[in-house]
Amino acid sequence: MKRLLLSLCVLFGTLGTLRAQYSVDTIHASLAGSEGLNVVILSEGYIESQLTRFKKDCDELVDSFFRHTPWKEYKTYINFFSVPIASNVKGAGQTPDNPIDNVYGTCFGTSGVDRMPWPTNWTKVNSVLNRTVPDHDMVIILINQNKYGGGGGGGFVCLSNFKSGYWVNDYFQIIIHEAGHALGDLADEYWYDGRERPNQTKVASKERVKWKNWIGKDKVGVYPYEESPDWYRPHQNCLMRYLGQPYCDVCREALIEAIHQSVKPILSYEPDNKKSVYAGAADESITFSLNLLKPNPNSLHVNWKLDSKTMEGEHEDVLTIPFDSLEAPGRLHLLTASVEDQSKYLLVDNHASIHVQTVTWRFKREEDANAIEVVSSTKDDITLSPLPFADQLTVRVAESGQPFTAQLCDLSGRVVASGDDVAQVSFTTSSLPEGVYVVRLIRDGQVFYSRKVTK
Repeated sequence: MKRLLLSLCVLFGTLGTLRAQYSVDTIHASLAGSEGLNVVILSEGYIESQLTRFKKDCDELVDSFFRHTPWKEYKTYINFFSVPIASNVKGAGQTPDNPIDNVYGTCFGTSGVDRMPWPTNWTKVNSVLNRTVPDHDMVIILINQNKYGGGGGGGFVCLSNFKSGYWVNDYFQIIIHEAGHALGDLADEYWYDGRERPNQTKVASKERVKWKNWIGKDKVGVYPYEESPDWYRPHQNCLMRYLGQPYCDVCREALIEAIHQSVKPILSYEPDNKKSVYAGAADESITFSLNLLKPNPNSLHVNWKLDSKTMEGEHEDVLTIPFDSLEAPGRLHLLTASVEDQSKYLLVDNHASIHVQTVTWRFKREEDANAIEVVSSTKDDITLSPLPFADQLTVRVAESGQPFTAQLCDLSGRVVASGDDVAQVSFTTSSLPEGVYVVRLIRDGQVFYSRKVTK
């Protein structure tokens, strides 16, 4: 789950006491606000008179970032900030053994690789981040030096301001490659690093490889690394291998899934914890709605269910219910709206069970035919893992903090395992035969989530 911000003012209001030493500029503000994916750019090797140029370089870097899929489609999900701090000396050191008087002690030559810059003063890096954008998802250290170089991983990117190259009008294309490492845990496809990653594996079988759903599409296959034929990559011309290329389908999918881990699509909903909702005297219906964070083009799918019955308008973020369709006053109704991203860039098995966000309303019609009473409303972020499952299946329900019962049922409806909690239930499933099962989540006696899963 995404870490909560210390306060909204850290990102969008006044600087506050933690920011007293540093300024923070907003380069791009997400529609998700404080709940977006937060990227912060730190200046390195820019002397005081060059900080204006640092701002211009940051603008160009962000423009480059949003020219590439999938970042441009999910632009509404991402915040970009910069922290301009002057160095006493321009550029970066040439080896980690000889740092210069810049802000973070950044040097080239990390791990003996000349083109690999990386900071040496992590105390300073963490101090600045904690005082500016503590809820960061990716950090970019931008070096004021026209030398080819960059590195990334674990949420960090370090790169030089390289102003030449064969990619025209896109000097910062290297950031797109390094963001693959930092946010998607993607491997380099020009050299293997000896561990399983979304785009790197030791599984050679096209039927079992982790990207099996993409095999045969857009030249995706199982290609051996030349220097280690026992390891495989999905493509021969991906950006993770060559600059100037787009991400392949497999890498693009991994990055979107990383975005889903950090940013949720439901921003708010109505009615929101109101006791009574009144319509006009002449109105014959009541409206429920979701405020969604939509990619561009919009690929979100909303499934509306009233008392377990799928409702018309399931593809919309607004559902209108006629009063005369509700039973006599006093009967408790359950309305659920489940949101899933059905992007064409995703071919993930059981995706609707891995990344889905749900709002549930419990309401009843009042004696007044033009009003309903909302008994409760909750927003749940539901995750089932692993899928397919083997010896164990874990159900996580985040955000609402409300008690629920999780049931694992066979296709006849028999409950084979169950548990109660407010956040997580794990089933031991080693003794169950292989097959298809159903996970049901129940709150206050009503099923608010149901999904088929496979062992």
